[in-house]
Amino acid sequence: MLGIDIVDLRDFEKKISKDLFLKNIFTENELSYAKNKSNTLQTLAGIFAAKEAIVKAMDLKLTYILRKRIEILHNKSGKPYFKIDGNIFKKSLSIAHDGNYALSVCKNDEYFFIDSYFDINLKKRAKETNKGDYGRIAFWGGSKGMAGSIYMSSMASLRSGAGLSYIICPKSISNILQIKSVENIIREISCDNFFYSEKNLKEIKKALDKINVLCIGPGMGQNQSLNLLIKKVLLDFKGPVLIDADGLNALTKDISILDIKKDMVLTPHPMEFSRLTKLSIDQIQNNRSEVAINFAKKHKQVLVLKGNKTIVTDGVRTYINKTGNPGMATAGSGDVLSGIISSLLYRLDPFEAAKLGVYIHGLAGDIASFKLSEESLIASDIIDNIHEVFKIFRSNHGWYLSISRYR
Repeated sequence: MLGIDIVDLRDFEKKISKDLFLKNIFTENELSYAKNKSNTLQTLAGIFAAKEAIVKAMDLKLTYILRKRIEILHNKSGKPYFKIDGNIFKKSLSIAHDGNYALSVCKNDEYFFIDSYFDINLKKRAKETNKGDYGRIAFWGGSKGMAGSIYMSSMASLRSGAGLSYIICPKSISNILQIKSVENIIREISCDNFFYSEKNLKEIKKALDKINVLCIGPGMGQNQSLNLLIKKVLLDFKGPVLIDADGLNALTKDISILDIKKDMVLTPHPMEFSRLTKLSIDQIQNNRSEVAINFAKKHKQVLVLKGNKTIVTDGVRTYINKTGNPGMATAGSGDVLSGIISSLLYRLDPFEAAKLGVYIHGLAGDIASFKLSEESLIASDIIDNIHEVFKIFRSNHGWYLSISRYR
C-alpha cells in the first residue's frame, strides 16, 4: 500500500504556533533535529507529512500520531526512516519540499502488523511444561465425503497452540483420518449409514472423557436426530463449546438448546445465521451489528458473524475485525477459524478467544494471499501461515514480520 501526504507550510505554521501541538505530535528527537536545521518550519512539516503517509500506508489509526507512537529519524546522510513503538522499520520513506509544500511518500509492501492490544493476551510458554498444559481440544463431526472439514479444524487448533487435538468421527472415515491426521488422536464412533444418531450418545460421552474444549459441527452432516443428540451432549459436557457448520444447522430445529449452556461460541456465516434467526440475508447484511448484538444478548452467547469485517459480540462487548481478504472466501476457511478459536478457548474467555481467533485467522489469510494471490488461496494455506502470525507475536520486536523473501 502507498501512503502519500502533502502539508501546506502556511497552514502548518499556524498549527505549530501552539505549543500544545508541538508537544502532542513531535518527540524530543524530532524537535531537536528540526531546531538544528536552517529551516525548522520546513523540516517539521516534512516530519509531520511523513507521519501521515505512514499512517495511510500501514492502515493505522491517527492515535499513532497523537500518542507519538511513530517517530521519524534520519541517518547520517539525512535519509529518513521511522520507528513504531520503538521498533525500527527499514522501508521506503521519502520527504521532499517544493515551495510552500512538504511532501512525503511511504511504501508498505513488506510488513504485516498486529494491533498491540492482542499481544498482551497470550502468555509465553513456561520452560517446565507439558502438552496437557495447553488443552485437550476435541472436534466432533465428520461424515462420508466430509473428512476434510474436521481435519482442517483439528490441524488449525494444533497450529494455534493446542496441546492435544482429538477427532471424534464416524468409524467409516476414521481410516482416512488416521492416515491424514498423524498429529491427532482419533476416537471412532460406530455410526449407522455414516451419520450420527441418539444411539451414539454413550460412545460420544466416553470419547469426551478428559476433554477441555469441544468444537461441534465441522463436516458433521445433517439428520433428524442431531438436534436432540447435541442437546444431550451439551447437558453433560462442562467445558467451553464452539458450534459451527452442521452443528448450527442442527440447532435450527430447536434453538432452545442455546439456553442449556451460556457463553458458547457460535460461528455462523450469513446463511447459517438466517436459518437460526429466521431473518432474511438482506435483513442481516443491512444491519449486521444490530442483529448480531441483539442475538448474542438474548441468548447469552458469543456470536461470530462471519463475512467482510467479521463481527464478534457477546451482547455487551463488540469487536469488528479488519484482517482478512476476499481470497479467504474458499471451502474450509470457516473450519480453520473454528480450530483456531477452539484452541484459544482453553486459554482465554469466550469473547476474547473469538476476538483473537478471527484476527489471527484473517492475518494468516492476508499473509497467504500476499505469497500466493487471492485467487490461488485455499483453506490449508491459512493453516500453513498461522505460524507466521505467532512469530509476529513472539518476535523480539513484538510487532512485525518481514516477508520480502516471498517477493
